[in-house]
Amino acid sequence: MNPQQYKKFAYDISEWYRMNQRDLPFRKTKDPYCIFLSEMMLQQTQVKTMLPYYDAFIKKFPTINDLANAHQDEVLTLWQGLGYYRRARFVHEAAQQVQSLHGGVFPSNLKAIKALKGIGDYTAGAIHSIAFNQPTPAIDGNVMRVMSRVLGDGRPINEPKTVASIKKIVSNMIVHEKPSDFTQALMELGALVCKNPPRCEQCPIRNYCFAYKHNKQSELPVKATAIKKVHQSFITFLITYQDQVFLIRNPKDGLLANMLACPQYEGNHLDNALAKLKDAYRIDIASVTFLKKLKHVFTHRVWHMHVYQIEVTSPAEPFYPINDLPHAISRAHQKVLQSLKK
Repeated sequence: MNPQQYKKFAYDISEWYRMNQRDLPFRKTKDPYCIFLSEMMLQQTQVKTMLPYYDAFIKKFPTINDLANAHQDEVLTLWQGLGYYRRARFVHEAAQQVQSLHGGVFPSNLKAIKALKGIGDYTAGAIHSIAFNQPTPAIDGNVMRVMSRVLGDGRPINEPKTVASIKKIVSNMIVHEKPSDFTQALMELGALVCKNPPRCEQCPIRNYCFAYKHNKQSELPVKATAIKKVHQSFITFLITYQDQVFLIRNPKDGLLANMLACPQYEGNHLDNALAKLKDAYRIDIASVTFLKKLKHVFTHRVWHMHVYQIEVTSPAEPFYPINDLPHAISRAHQKVLQSLKK
């Protein structure tokens, strides 16, 4: 495409968006907090899944200062079921940064937005473009799929060089239209029309599209070989005393950071795991019973948990009532807790 075609392309896709956009709550506001929250929630999550969580968050924490002042367990509880809990912690920490560094006012400067916890190039670009109507590209998977097909770009879309190249082209397009509309138009087209398989008959930019003209829709985009999931085996302990269960707090860093969990040890050797458990916690074991094997799948890893129930002779800290458990428990170990004998 030449510069004149960039201008026409930007107009056509933006006009389509203005007439066909979905009725979504975060589209009815330019409040950067709402747009920030929606973008963080939408990472690796479908719109229909995140909407109830978005509504609940806005109701519970209507301003970024309300979120900043919340206890992290409140945030994790409200996030429960949305997955990828590190996002919840990032959302909370970013809100606290806005409060402490920017007086509770979401920054409009791109560099300051990028400096907030958990915000990368895409999310910063989306906030800057949508909330502040600035000509900053926001390049996500939907945009890469659309532009790969439009341009006939056969390079893997999950490689940094390809992203940088397409970002430069989108930068040259966005200046020709209202940036907020153009950015959301590319995202919306990828979500609704330029899918797998694409709905080319509904596409407002098919006349610009290399893949459409050359019948290459099924060949584009190209992706580099996906990373194989890592499989890990654990001995997982469900430690009980009468109607109470023993839960620990995960470290502040790493997978499922700062969430409540059952003690578990990597490997398949029960005796080794029991020795480590006794070294770490003061518990008097009355019995050990194998319950079941459980599997929990994360984005890049799979946990295989061999669950053993341990009954102890006396309670120790931190025990929690089985019928009134905290909500900030990792999803993986919620499955373990469901193994409790009724």
